[in-house]
Amino acid sequence: MKLGTIGSGKIVQEMLRAIEPVEEVNCVAAYSRKQETADGLADEFQIPKTYTSLEEFFADEEMDTVYIASPNQLHKQQALQAIENKKHVICEKPFTPTAKEAKELKEAAIQNQVFVFEAIPTLFLPNFLELSKHIERLGPIRLIQCNYSQYSSRYDQLKAGEVTNMFNPAFAGGALADINIYNLHFVLRLFGKPEEVTYKANLYENGIDTSGIALLSYPGFQASCVGSKDTTGENFVSIQGEEGYMYIKPGANGARNVKITIDGKTKDISVKQDRARLSYEFIHINKIIKNHDEKVFEELIDHTIAAAEVLEDARSQVGL
Repeated sequence: MKLGTIGSGKIVQEMLRAIEPVEEVNCVAAYSRKQETADGLADEFQIPKTYTSLEEFFADEEMDTVYIASPNQLHKQQALQAIENKKHVICEKPFTPTAKEAKELKEAAIQNQVFVFEAIPTLFLPNFLELSKHIERLGPIRLIQCNYSQYSSRYDQLKAGEVTNMFNPAFAGGALADINIYNLHFVLRLFGKPEEVTYKANLYENGIDTSGIALLSYPGFQASCVGSKDTTGENFVSIQGEEGYMYIKPGANGARNVKITIDGKTKDISVKQDRARLSYEFIHINKIIKNHDEKVFEELIDHTIAAAEVLEDARSQVGL
């Protein structure tokens, strides 16, 4: 994979550090609106080419895949440009603000014979793949609890009067889209799209959700997804069935420790997961692209569309 990046935030830097030891993935170009920002990224991560023009960036013939980590409302536009230039796309969450846009990107990718993915590392973590094999041991599922709470320094900025993209309704920000999205993906990947979605949120004075609870209703069970940018809390996932339960820490975005309890006996079923969190998704996605695995691509993009539908439904319930 010859990668080009759009964006320069913390997640881009985390991604670049994660792929450094991955031989089959190399970053060959970086785009930023400001030359000094692109140069800083290039110097730190030995990226050979920088661009401040998106047109020139997308025209780079060496680059075959684009990683998009720009503000949420730019995802669709930039992903479409990449696709039209015959580049594969790995787009940060949330993929698009609406399900309609997600479907449009899927169709564009198929027409241009490239793949487009949402960057949700959870789905590729060894422990997530392992725990999915043990769900049936729990018997009929009845309750799921997910909590991903992480106090944000940008919340302090918000209270001080500075509205960053994360807490800006115009930029499709908020706790649900930024942090609770991991819980939604975790549950949907294991159990599919729910029959009903209910979202209750704590809204700041500008209307953005700083924390909230999404209730996903399935036939026979309920899943509660808590996401918070204005508090800290224990990050975990608990899956309860009639015959046992599973407890995952540190939750939907880490899943480093997985324990299953059946008949009062608890067993650690965690597997080796010693790479950087973001490296696994790039290894898997590179394999999908290399093998031109259309079946897995369709499965993943349809999952992304389902998550986008749930996200859009939930956000609309609180006026977002």
